[in-house]
Amino acid sequence: MHGSTSTHCLNVSLNHILAFLVIAVCVGIVVLPTAAHAPSDMSISYKELSKELNVTITHQVPNPQAHCVQEVHVTINGNTIHDVHYTSQPAPDTFTYTYPLLPVPGDTIEVTASCSIAGSISRVMYMPGSTATAPGQPGTTPPTQKAAPGIIPVLGALLILLGIWRR
Repeated sequence: MHGSTSTHCLNVSLNHILAFLVIAVCVGIVVLPTAAHAPSDMSISYKELSKELNVTITHQVPNPQAHCVQEVHVTINGNTIHDVHYTSQPAPDTFTYTYPLLPVPGDTIEVTASCSIAGSISRVMYMPGSTATAPGQPGTTPPTQKAAPGIIPVLGALLILLGIWRR
């Protein structure tokens, strides 16, 4: 009988271990996705006049000092231009970082933002030709077309003719 009692205790111990593992896995499945996630959105835009790249990132976290966008990596044509490491993010949801940049038409700009816990997001932008004119510099004016005279001058001419004809 003594042998069956120890087997019973062993079964209970295995059941406890199995139950603990199942609970731990369930908690991990529920808690980890909310605790560690990649930034959910990112947009990049280049301001020609100020020669700055604006990177707007959405990364919703309860504590931006503990869970944040830790790194922003900027490349032009595959060459690293900025690789900035952060210890916190400026807001618990959406924020913008600005980086000086001097791309030329035809360049490919790629930005990757990485979470301090897990995950990253990337965006690519292709630089077109110049789209802005600096203040005080002549730009190209769009072609214009002269508008048709309209009905008012025609009515005025008609009234004049009627006035002359009545006399």
